[in-house]
Amino acid sequence: MRDEYWTGYARRLSPVAPVPVISVTHREERPGAAANVAANIEAMGVPCERIYGAGERIRKITVTAGQHVARLDFDHPQRAIEPDAAFMEALGRCDLVVALDYGKGSLANIAALIAAGQGKPFLIDPKGHDYAKYRGAALLKPNRDEMRELVGGWGDREEMDYKARQFLHQSAVEAILLTQSAEGMTLYTRTETLHAEATNSAPVDVSGAGEAALSAYAAARAKGYSAAQAVPYASRAAGIAISRHGTTVCTEGEVFGPR
Repeated sequence: MRDEYWTGYARRLSPVAPVPVISVTHREERPGAAANVAANIEAMGVPCERIYGAGERIRKITVTAGQHVARLDFDHPQRAIEPDAAFMEALGRCDLVVALDYGKGSLANIAALIAAGQGKPFLIDPKGHDYAKYRGAALLKPNRDEMRELVGGWGDREEMDYKARQFLHQSAVEAILLTQSAEGMTLYTRTETLHAEATNSAPVDVSGAGEAALSAYAAARAKGYSAAQAVPYASRAAGIAISRHGTTVCTEGEVFGPR
């Protein structure tokens, strides 16, 4: 996926419809989705293999003229990644797998990939209604809307915490990292709940925050930190991401501090 940003100014309305005419003055392209996560993980000091579903590249174009005006999506179905020789060869060089499911088709075989994963931890950004396909994953990283799909609705935090732990006991998933933008994030395991407050309470742009959080969590686990120890780094990366416009890359020094 590629994220594109078209910026300009609007000084008149279209003569054929009551919409502004945007005079584009600048265009920028950045890696998006799994490509953004891979770029972040590498920038945080961890080497990263890349495996994408084949197909025409997906483009997400954000148009701004002083404010967010529109987003233009070019969606194309992606062929599913298979647990083939190329996948297994890459897996052999890795300590863990980060999988981002955007419902475009590339992770249609995620259950087979997990089964073929030789016990390597799978950290997954989930999508859709069928969460049984993620059975055996080490971590699911939903946002609040995805969490409702995962465990159903809740009346208060206590009920949400209870439902999260029930899901973990029933699903063979080891942990949930719930990201909540300016409200921070919560790590659920089968025995404990750990909440991390947001490090930035005045977000500029929340796009890419979840990807930054998952990247930092994965990088921390690859560096040898425990799940609980990885959460503050994930929170720090999310705070950096929401302080910037668009998807962004967080460096090792920004997230983990100077060596």
